[in-house]
Amino acid sequence: MVELDKFKSRYEAVKAVEQDKDKIIEDLMEEVKRLQDALYHEKDDLENQRKLVQTFKSESKMHQSETEEMKRNQAKFSFVSVLIDGDCMNFNDSFIQDGQRGGHSAARRLIENVDRYIQNLYRNESSNVPYRIRVYANVRGLAKTYRENKTISEEGTLLSFVQGFNMEDVLCDFVDAGDGKECSDVKIRARFEQDIINVHCRHIMFCASADNGYARILGPHRNSNTKSQITLVEGPPFAREIKELVPSFATTSFPEVFRSQKLSRRISFSNAPTTPTGTGTSTPISNYASIVRSTPHSPHNTSPSPSPSPPTPNQKTKLPIHKNALGQRIDRPLHYSTRGKLEALKQHKFCNQFHILGSCSWGEGY
Repeated sequence: MVELDKFKSRYEAVKAVEQDKDKIIEDLMEEVKRLQDALYHEKDDLENQRKLVQTFKSESKMHQSETEEMKRNQAKFSFVSVLIDGDCMNFNDSFIQDGQRGGHSAARRLIENVDRYIQNLYRNESSNVPYRIRVYANVRGLAKTYRENKTISEEGTLLSFVQGFNMEDVLCDFVDAGDGKECSDVKIRARFEQDIINVHCRHIMFCASADNGYARILGPHRNSNTKSQITLVEGPPFAREIKELVPSFATTSFPEVFRSQKLSRRISFSNAPTTPTGTGTSTPISNYASIVRSTPHSPHNTSPSPSPSPPTPNQKTKLPIHKNALGQRIDRPLHYSTRGKLEALKQHKFCNQFHILGSCSWGEGY
């Protein structure tokens, strides 16, 4: 009986071991199944991600192709804008004097200089880009100034130059902006503001170095992303306010095309003598005051003709003092300028500060 109990005890022990072994195998099978399910799940996610990546690649390739096509289409309409204030940025005299042939030559030489500059600036990009050249000026006033400066003998020479300039290239326009003081400025400002936001405008060559007024439209771009899109072209020296902006922009010059000095403005009236009445000395007309002094006057009373008295050594004024036959001092009648003379003065854009106060804070040439 004792031996049977031992066998039972041993059997129970072996049975427990077998049960533990079966339990371990079952647990292993469960773990394998769990891992297999997880693997299938991860594999499914991986396949989905692979398909998503493939979709992204396909879409990216499609978008890249569309972008390249858009760039090609945009390149077809790309242009470089060349804006010129013809009143203060004058072409070399030799072009003007040569009339229509000079206009052809000036436009061609300008295009060559601009093309050379742009090719050097955009070396890694397509060079097939047109140049839209627009010159705005008071043509009538400019022709008169050229004639008064003896650059040309007749004003029609400038008109022939303008015709030749416009005929050289379909994108060359020399526009008569009108005879108002700010006509050219307004048109250049409007064109600049359109071009600077035009996605097809690759670059702007701004040719108006001698006019301080353009600092107002260039200033807002000195610290913006658009400043790399603008180049200031110097002909005459940069005006004071423009010069302050120069460090913020690229600059260049085309001495083969533009004058290095501003064209001087002169005044002449056919019916205005250059000497005061009653004097024999010649005094050149240089400002508003001298013009008024040099205009002939008609007496408005029956007083005897004034005779100048000799100036004293300490007398500061150079004008004679007039007295009547009784030795009494008299004043000459006031004279008022005609509207025609006033309009002639306005066309020359004189600096009021200089001609009234005798000095100008903007520097010489204003």
